[in-house]
Amino acid sequence: MSKIIKQNISSDKNNNIIIDYNIKNFLKEKPQKKYYKSIAFLGPKGSYSYLAVKTYINNTFFQKTLINISCQNFTEIFLYLKIGIINFAIIPIYNNCTGLIKEVLTLFKSNIFFLYIKKKFKLPIKHCLVTNKRNITLHEIKKVFSHVEPFKQCSIFMNKFPKWEIKYCSSSSFAMEYIKKSSFKNLAAIGNKISAKFYKLKIIKTNITNKIDNQTHFLVLGKK
Repeated sequence: MSKIIKQNISSDKNNNIIIDYNIKNFLKEKPQKKYYKSIAFLGPKGSYSYLAVKTYINNTFFQKTLINISCQNFTEIFLYLKIGIINFAIIPIYNNCTGLIKEVLTLFKSNIFFLYIKKKFKLPIKHCLVTNKRNITLHEIKKVFSHVEPFKQCSIFMNKFPKWEIKYCSSSSFAMEYIKKSSFKNLAAIGNKISAKFYKLKIIKTNITNKIDNQTHFLVLGKK
């Protein structure tokens, strides 16, 4: 456990110990499995999948040690679940605004003989537009970054600004992390308020989703 305690550790209302890793560091340090349960998600920290992991942990575990493992893409998640590197994965499968998430569905079907669905649950999705510059107006924005799904779920709002250049990222939290580090000050990202607070970005527009009751269905997957 000596290597684990060096990582980002927190606890929740159920007295669970939660340790945040990215997949690269997790594979490098290889903590002993007998001490924890590991859950992979599409990261980095602050993504909607990360919020789904937190929700699942709060509703499922009590006084356990859990490692949240941030992965760069869905292919990576399915691979490490299939070969037994991780215990579980939480993935988005369906959104009531845009339908099935095709990339995830394809990966799930191709790995269905190795996996089982442990649990299904829904998560409210509330998108907002954030920037890395204070006092910027909507018309000063040049480029907007996010995952493809938030762009589809916010298409009505996005269509109001046809001059904005759309930039696709691996996740909404990666988009926020990117604009936070960028030296350019006319960039924006679509994501959630928690992630915006984590990356210390300014929220300039809330409730930009096409549907007020926007929800994403998540699956908790395990290996058979």
